Amino acid sequence: MFKKVAQTLDRIIERVSYVFVYISGVMALLMACLATYGVIRRYAFNDPEKYSYEISIMFLLVGVVLALPYIQRVERNIRVDFIVNRLPAGAQVVMLEIVFPLLALFYIVPLTWKSWENSWYALQVGERSYSSWAPLVGPIKVMVPICAGLLCLVLLAQFCRGVNSLVQRRKKLGQ
Repeated sequence: MFKKVAQTLDRIIERVSYVFVYISGVMALLMACLATYGVIRRYAFNDPEKYSYEISIMFLLVGVVLALPYIQRVERNIRVDFIVNRLPAGAQVVMLEIVFPLLALFYIVPLTWKSWENSWYALQVGERSYSSWAPLVGPIKVMVPICAGLLCLVLLAQFCRGVNSLVQRRKKLGQ
């Protein structure tokens, strides 16, 4: 029963993180188009455009936090391989699948909690950017705790899989 629930949740997390990374890629494309538009307007027509830079910054922030859960899910994040590679194979598995996700959770859980407080406050007071355009920043800030929360789920699933594989390995050695 537990295994089936865990597999279902794992598939849901996988799909959601895939959709998020796809949206992140679209945002990167839009950022490139906006930057090109801003440069063309500034240098070809001598008419600087003030919105494209700020929209690109917003897309950059959202694009990065949207991509993080997927990057962790497919294990393409930055690792300290020169230390881990010097350990025996069993210790490498323990470090990469149990210790590192657990350490990351100690950082990401408070980040999620505090960013939620910050974004909720920004939504309540209608916080705006300090630019001349002054867009609302609350909706952008909300993306940080949402994506960090999904990253927490990815790390927790990775940790559970690591513990499960360690238990299975111990059972095989005990037989």
